[in-house]
Amino acid sequence: MKKPALFLALLGVFAIFATATAPTTASAKATTKVLSSKTMTKTAYRAVTGYMYTTAKLTKKAHNADNYPLTTFYTYKTATVRKANGNKAVYYYVKNGNGKVKGWIWRGHLVRYINGQKQLSQFNELVGATDKLSTQTHNNVMTILEKVTSATTMTNLTSQLTALASTVNNSNDLKQLNTIISSLKTNASALGTALNTTGSNLVTTLNNANQALTIANGLLSKLKTAA
Repeated sequence: MKKPALFLALLGVFAIFATATAPTTASAKATTKVLSSKTMTKTAYRAVTGYMYTTAKLTKKAHNADNYPLTTFYTYKTATVRKANGNKAVYYYVKNGNGKVKGWIWRGHLVRYINGQKQLSQFNELVGATDKLSTQTHNNVMTILEKVTSATTMTNLTSQLTALASTVNNSNDLKQLNTIISSLKTNASALGTALNTTGSNLVTTLNNANQALTIANGLLSKLKTAA
């Protein structure tokens, strides 16, 4: 008779121990924590892969980006989160043009999108401004472009053109040089990308030096062909 009683006593002790040591549901289930969130400039992107989530907490998938390879998405918000594994990540809240496909997606799954035709049009305007220069100033610009190397940054290039502009007395030349310099400073990345990708709309990241060399080579090719 003592054995059943002893067995029941041991079973009771085990149950108490198991209850005391078992993790609670709240502590056992790790979740994504939003560390910060803010609005961002509306920018066009293409999604190359990954999922979009309904919230920045990443609890529910809304869309599979693989289903929208040619859809242009626009950014509206950005959030820094700490995922369940402890790693931090940045997610963007994006929508397509009509707002029907939307969600939070890791920014590493997005690539910048540009209108290739628009950028090539800006490049042609740059060529046009160069063509309007007097012969002497035109030749000076060509010399600067021919000396551009992979080590030349956009800052170097625009500084050289600015230095040239400071020596020009011709009002038309000064106007055209200022147009060229302003365009390079404002549109350098897009112009370099449009030329580098030969019209492709998907943007690849170009460093500052590659931008200068790509644009210089593009201008030289166009200007020498027209000469």
